[in-house]
Amino acid sequence: MAEETIEGVEQEILSTTQRLKMLDEEINASKALKEKLTEALTESDKKVGERQTRISGLNEDIKQYNAQLDKLDARIAQEQNNVEQRKQVLATSIRRAQRIASGTGLKVVLQNDNPAEADRLGVYTSYFMDAQRKAIQIQQANLVQIASARTDALKNRNWLNHIKKKATGQFDTYKNESSRKKQSIGEVQSQITNKTQTVAELKIDQARLQELMEELRAAQVARSGYFLAGRGKYGLPVTGTIKARFGEVKSVGKLRWNGYFITAGTGTPVRSIADGEVVYSDWLQGFGMLVIVDHGDGYMTLYGGNRDVAVRKDDWVESGATIATVGDSGGQKSSGVYFEIRHNAKPVDPKEWVSAKNSVISAKK
Repeated sequence: MAEETIEGVEQEILSTTQRLKMLDEEINASKALKEKLTEALTESDKKVGERQTRISGLNEDIKQYNAQLDKLDARIAQEQNNVEQRKQVLATSIRRAQRIASGTGLKVVLQNDNPAEADRLGVYTSYFMDAQRKAIQIQQANLVQIASARTDALKNRNWLNHIKKKATGQFDTYKNESSRKKQSIGEVQSQITNKTQTVAELKIDQARLQELMEELRAAQVARSGYFLAGRGKYGLPVTGTIKARFGEVKSVGKLRWNGYFITAGTGTPVRSIADGEVVYSDWLQGFGMLVIVDHGDGYMTLYGGNRDVAVRKDDWVESGATIATVGDSGGQKSSGVYFEIRHNAKPVDPKEWVSAKNSVISAKK
């Protein structure tokens, strides 16, 4: 059951890791897109600014053409008025000349006491009429030039209005494009924010899953069956002679042995019978220098009476590793190792767990 749960959590961790990787890729892609959109927005804003400047310039040009056209219209009106006045003067002069040439006019001349003066009056009238005609012709020519200039100004103003309309259309297009890019950047940033938040949440979930995984693995180790699988096959921790066995009465009082006492020469290596974690490595009253190894599943082995120890608490030792050397610190009369096996804190008979083939010699009864 623990293994199935661990597999499920491992699959969930794998799925979360893959999703985190995918989100990281999406975030990086979104950041790249945001950068690209920002560059495009900068370019659009630049174009908007250029078109705005262009439109302002065109408005100024159109304003100048409007002023020019107003001046030309005023000049045309003035010249037309001048032409009309000269036409009236010329018409009056022609009528006078006609009166002079008519019978009535002839009578006036005949009645004049000075004929030469009458001739001079006719010549002056003729000159005056010619001058008026020339002035009228010049003003008419001016009117033609002014009208042509006015036509050109109207044409240019019309062209400027066309350019302004085109620039205004481009301005609106770029402005709308900038607005769309700003909106897109906002959407991308929102996606980045949401995905970043999702990544943070997933990492928290992944950490929780990892913690759960460690707990499940610890639970699995605790129920691994490792120590139980070696039952009857373990060797004793030291080569020597078994002087006392589990359940035998001690020499003093009615106390019984909870393990083996194996005599051996001082300094002989004491070895762990199986893999495990050192949970105690220090002096303990009644046991001398004591090492306790936790093998999981609630099984522990105790090694007492040592001269010195070679491991510390929390060390991991493998089967056969030297954890101490033989001594007599347990208060025994001879040097040796006191050895126990406990399950859930209760002593069990080592004979069901160890095989004493050639490594030890049992003491004779």
